[in-house]
Amino acid sequence: MSKSDSLYLLLGPEEGEKDSFVERLIGKIAKSIGQPPEVHRFYSFDRELPEVLATLRNGALFSPYRIVLLRNVELLKGKKDLDQLAEYAAAPAAQSSLVMFSEEIGRIDRRLERLVPKENKVIFWELFENQKMGWILNFFRKRNIRIDSQATAFLLEMVENNTKELKDICEKLSIFFGEGSEIGYTDVEKILYHSKDENVFTLFDKIAGRDLDAALEVLAKLLLSREADAVGLLAGLLLQMRRLKALKLLIEKRYSYEEAFSRVKITGKRMQKIYAAGAQAYSLKELQAIIQLIARFDYRVRSLGTVLHPTVLQLFLYYLIVKGGSGTFKL
Repeated sequence: MSKSDSLYLLLGPEEGEKDSFVERLIGKIAKSIGQPPEVHRFYSFDRELPEVLATLRNGALFSPYRIVLLRNVELLKGKKDLDQLAEYAAAPAAQSSLVMFSEEIGRIDRRLERLVPKENKVIFWELFENQKMGWILNFFRKRNIRIDSQATAFLLEMVENNTKELKDICEKLSIFFGEGSEIGYTDVEKILYHSKDENVFTLFDKIAGRDLDAALEVLAKLLLSREADAVGLLAGLLLQMRRLKALKLLIEKRYSYEEAFSRVKITGKRMQKIYAAGAQAYSLKELQAIIQLIARFDYRVRSLGTVLHPTVLQLFLYYLIVKGGSGTFKL
C-alpha cells in the first residue's frame, strides 16, 4: 500500500456510509496483502494519543498490515496531541492506515485537517427525506418484500438519519416477514412495541420513565432471548437518546411539544408519549452526559469478553437512570 493510504478523515453523521468506506478499505488491503489486516479501535476520550500511534508503529501480531480506527477526533485540540500527530503524519508507519472519525464537521482543528491528504478527507452527509424513503423501499424491493408508505414513515421516525441503523432494523424485519411478504404499519409497530419479545425500543421506554427495576427486567429478557447483543443495544439507545436530546433542546427554547415533535419528526402518539416522559425526566445536561456514557460503555463492551456483558450493561443502566450519566466507574 502507498503512503497516500496512511491517513484518512471521515466526517459527518452518516455512519452507514462510513462503515461501507472502511469495509472497502479493508477489502482493498486484504486483496493487496493476501489476508485480512489487523484492525484496532480507539476513542479519543478514552485513550492517550501516544498509545494509538504506538499501535500503528508496532508490528501486528497476526497480519502484516494494521488499521487503526480512531473516533471522536474533534476532541484532539491540544498542541501536544497535534504535534504528535503531525510528527506521525510526516513519517507514517509502513503497512498501516490511521482512519479518524468524527460526526462533527466544523469542530475539527484545522491543523489536524491539513495533515490528511485532500482525497482522503470525506464528508458523509445525512440523507435527504426522499433519499431515506427510497433507501428503505429499495432495500425491501431487493428482497422481494413490499412495505407500505405508513410503515416506511414509521421506520423513519424510529431510526436516526443514517443507513447503518436503517439497515439493522430493516434486516430484522426482512428476516421476520420473509421473501414475498407485505409489511404494513401495524406489522412494524407490533414488532417494535407490542410483541411479547423485548427490544431496544421497549428498553428505551423504561429508560425514558426513569424506571431502573423495569429497565433491568427488560434487559434480562433481551439477553436471555439472544436476539440482542451489547453493542447493538448501545447503538440503538444512542439513537433514541440523541433524538431525546434534540427534543429537550427545543422544549427549553420554548417550543411547544407539538412544534418540537414536528421538528424532530416524532409523529406517532405512542412515541410522543414516551419522548415527552423522557424530556420531563432528564435535564439537558444529563442527556449530554448520557450520550458520552454510551460511547464509553460501547468501547468497554467491545474490549471485554461477552461473558461480562450482562454485568456491564446492568452497571450502564444504573449510571444512566440513577446517575443521569454522571459519576465515575471502573471496568
